[in-house]
Amino acid sequence: MALMATTKRYSFRGVHSLDAGLHREKYHGHFYAFEVSFQNAKLSEIDQAVSETVLDVLDGHDLTKIASPATGEVLVEWIHGALAPRLKSKLLGVALQETRKNRFVSAGSVVQLI
Repeated sequence: MALMATTKRYSFRGVHSLDAGLHREKYHGHFYAFEVSFQNAKLSEIDQAVSETVLDVLDGHDLTKIASPATGEVLVEWIHGALAPRLKSKLLGVALQETRKNRFVSAGSVVQLI
């Protein structure tokens, strides 16, 4: 039996800097897009949870103050962890697109998001 899932795409803007590791960067911004895949949920429930839990916290903010380090790998896990307890439905996965070349899928994802 095939897994039936719904995936919805959202976006936000944020700034961050990387002050440790090999790829240090000064403050700069990104337009992030992320996808949430779920099973057996009303879209209104997902939209409300994403708006209150993710977008209100991340959109237009300094991501370095929210997740450390504010890399794509850390941010996608933060989004997954913030959403999972808020949803009555089953969260199947979260993917985050930072640039055209950088895409991150949360470790807790049970589906391969395209």
